[in-house]
Formats: sequence, C-alpha cells, structure tokens
Amino acid sequence: MLGIATYSMKGPMQALIAVSLFSALSVWIAPFGLLVGAIIALVTLRVSVTDGFKTLVWGAVVQVLLTVVLTGNYWPATLAIMEYMLPVWVMSVILRQTNSLAAALQFAMLVAGLGLIGFYLIIPNPSEWWLALFTQHIAPILEASGVEYQLELMTKMMNLVTMLLAVFAVTLWFSILTIGRWWQSELYHPGQFKIDFYQLRLPKTTAYVAIVLAILGLVLGEGNGLVSDLTAVVIVGLMFQGIAIAHQTVAIKKLHRVWLVGLYILLFIFPQTMLILATIGLVDIWMDFRNRWKKEEL
Repeated sequence: MLGIATYSMKGPMQALIAVSLFSALSVWIAPFGLLVGAIIALVTLRVSVTDGFKTLVWGAVVQVLLTVVLTGNYWPATLAIMEYMLPVWVMSVILRQTNSLAAALQFAMLVAGLGLIGFYLIIPNPSEWWLALFTQHIAPILEASGVEYQLELMTKMMNLVTMLLAVFAVTLWFSILTIGRWWQSELYHPGQFKIDFYQLRLPKTTAYVAIVLAILGLVLGEGNGLVSDLTAVVIVGLMFQGIAIAHQTVAIKKLHRVWLVGLYILLFIFPQTMLILATIGLVDIWMDFRNRWKKEEL
C-alpha cells in the first residue's frame, strides 16, 4: 500500500496515472476508491492544493467517462466523486492549512450535518421514502430470487438508513484522509502521523452541540429523526477522539498492543463501543486526559 504512495510521489504524471488507474478500477471494485481519495489527499498535503485538485479532476473525469460508457448513466460516477474524492480534497486543504486533523474531522461532521438537514427539508419523512424505494426496486428482485424477508424488519431498517449513510460518510472521508496523512508521514516525516493523531481534540463547540442535541432528543422523545441522525454524526466524530485517546494511553502506559486489537474487535462487533468511545472523547474535551497522564508519567 505504501508502494502506491511512493510511486504516486515520483512525479506529477505518476500521480495522475495512479489516480486514473484506481479510479477506473473503482467502477467495478468500489474499495479501490479508497486509494483514489488517499492519493488525492497525499498530493494535496505534500505538493500543493492545485496539484491535488488536478488529481481530483483526472480521477473524476475517468470515473464519469467510464461509468457513462458502461451504464449510460453519470449518476453513479457523481456519487463516487462525492463519496471519496471531492470531500477528501477539501479536508486535505483544511489539514494542509491548519495542520489539525480535528479541524478536518469537524468539517466532515459539518458537511454531513448540513446534508442531513437538507435531506430532511426535501424529504420530510425519509423512512417512508426509503421504504418506497425498497418496495419498488429491491423487493421485486428478492421475490424473483426466492429470498424471503420480513416486511416489518425491513420497515425498521429503513428508519436507520439516513443515519447510517451520514455516519458512513464521516467515517469514510476521515479514514481516507488519515491514510493520505499516514503516507505523507511514512515517506517524509516518520512518526509525525502518530503525533498528529494523538493531538486529535475537537473544539468545545462540538461538545456544546452534543449536549444541545441530547437535550432535544429527551424533550422531543421518539420520532425526532433529524435530531437522532445529527446526534449520530456528532457521536462518530467524538468516537475518533476516543480512539486517539486509547492509542495514546496505550503508548503512555506502555501497554501491549493487544488492548488496541481488542478495542477494534469490540468496535466491530458491538456498536455500543462507539458510544463509549464518544463519551470518553466528550469528557476529554474538558478533562484533557492525555496531558494529565503525560504529567503523571514525568
């Protein structure tokens, strides 16, 4: 994986070739889009904002042309550009200018939050809209294939689709950005990524927003779809801060890395782990656990 970054940084043409190749592959195999975004991030962070934008344009053009040729429709390509190209480039610009992963993460949360608000303004009841799409397009395919499904279960799942998409977007964008930052660190500033990640701390405004959303959720009760979805976006942002705290704690206390492996396994198996990490991240905004532990070790 690091070899891809090394090749991309040999020159402007190599970066354009790499991003074009992986953009084309991502039309068939979506995970290759992660590499497209990471290359865009690396070029933006290491070379310049302009060169990063050029790699974005090349990746987007290849994506659109190939998708139109294969399907006759440009919408899948547009979604791909919004999924792992354009937001990652903007976040890379922010990271380049501020040298703060927290600032880039906060931007991703803001975009996802505004997207949710806009979506609810256009579609007042997203759950019914998703259920209608499922009934119209997916249910006939399942029935034709002989796959049984419970309509009641599908209805409950449709209540979560909007929230899951927003959470997925923030997670994906920030993960791609960190890959690009890690590449930059490994190639030019060994060890710097660890320092940057350890310093990840969202501003107090994020904590205030989390508290306001929690109060609104309690007051409005069930059926407050927008508030619940916005809360999930804040939780996923604070989760990354919780993960940063866990990594630095293991380093400061000189614990075995198996603790981190266990944490990621729990995070993958039990979604409640995300809430625990987010709570730690929220409290850390005021308590600053990491600096306290550093002082204790001195």
